Amino acid sequence: QILYEPAYEAVRPLLTETLSLHAPVDAILAGGLEGEVWIDAPKQPAMVLVSDGEASYLAGDPDSLMQPGALRALIPAWIYFLPEQNWSSRLPEIWDNLYARPHPRLRFTSAGPATVPMLQTGFELVAIDRAGASRYPAVAELAREQAEGWRSATALLDAGVGHAVLHNGAVVSHCVPDCVSGARTELGVGTEPGFRRLGLARSAAAATVEACRRRGVDDIGWHCHASNAGSIRIAEAIGLRQQVRYVGYSSNLPAENIGDLTGAQCRDWAAHLEMASLQVGWHAFHAAGAWALAGEHDRALTCLARLVDGGWQGEAEWLEEHWAFAAIRDSAAFRTIVARQQRN
Repeated sequence: QILYEPAYEAVRPLLTETLSLHAPVDAILAGGLEGEVWIDAPKQPAMVLVSDGEASYLAGDPDSLMQPGALRALIPAWIYFLPEQNWSSRLPEIWDNLYARPHPRLRFTSAGPATVPMLQTGFELVAIDRAGASRYPAVAELAREQAEGWRSATALLDAGVGHAVLHNGAVVSHCVPDCVSGARTELGVGTEPGFRRLGLARSAAAATVEACRRRGVDDIGWHCHASNAGSIRIAEAIGLRQQVRYVGYSSNLPAENIGDLTGAQCRDWAAHLEMASLQVGWHAFHAAGAWALAGEHDRALTCLARLVDGGWQGEAEWLEEHWAFAAIRDSAAFRTIVARQQRN
């Protein structure tokens, strides 16, 4: 059953572990983020599934599960899955992704004030709020892009804690809250490839942390893959501390940047995902990324060709923009594959 917002509070006791880790679930229950909540019984639920469209969170008593198929129908194979620990042994019954693997993840939280570093000449730090959006078109566009899941881009601007770094009028780095719910938030950062290792994300993140504190948003969460050394460095540099290590599940690579995984890890994932793609075609996308990261460019291109020729429903832009394809992006073979997908 899908709960209406006034009834969301009834499921909080089932979500103790999840709520301690994931502010977006709190925000969904409070009505600040869009999402769906399913329960197994209307009066005394024993289990609950929450989805924000990109991740699904499962909590409650696994022994209460009477209809695994009904639950399985609600959890897409491609979703990033975050069940509470007591559900780990039941995943084959309730999830159709047979090729998912555990992803070690870290949660950092606020530990003290952040010092905002000075930016180099030519860069400008701008608040992502109504004033910033009114003055800078690029900030308004960033808010629209980052507002997925929020009630609106205006709601994101009204939160007023995010910051962007501009260069010649364009956003080249940013730190944006994934949600703000009462005194809680979770932050995410991003920097354009040509502007990395300049301290821009650190400046944007530190300014965002300080803006949160001024507004009384003191429970600041920061999540990343355990492999993401760059994200860990930024979190520690702005005064956050590691709170907990936990596990998510996916058949995507457990990485977000070149160099996060070793060559051996990339080859292991590539072989695993290529095998998976023989049964479920879309795994070839991530198999190709893993082969490219491992330096096996021909195998990466073979996987992409099979993906596109197999009727993949993805966008050609996903191929052009995905970080893992950087090493093959300029090859003639890659451009040919992209062109075929554009025609499909």
